[in-house]
Amino acid sequence: MNFIRSLISVFLIALLFVSIAGWFWAGDQPSAKMVGSRVVLTLCGVSSLGCLWLLWSAKSGVGSPDQLNRADLA
Repeated sequence: MNFIRSLISVFLIALLFVSIAGWFWAGDQPSAKMVGSRVVLTLCGVSSLGCLWLLWSAKSGVGSPDQLNRADLA
């Protein structure tokens, strides 16, 4: 599970860095395009950080076999 979380984390961190780079690139655009681009890039960056937090704060879906009910195994 941690391997999958790590892969997703690498993707989300890359997405965050692309958003930061896009923020600087959008500064060269005309005013209306710059504002629209920066709003979208900000939403993308904030959602990436939120997803990273949720990804690593979530608990595993299944506990140890001792915690499972015998009816669940049948």
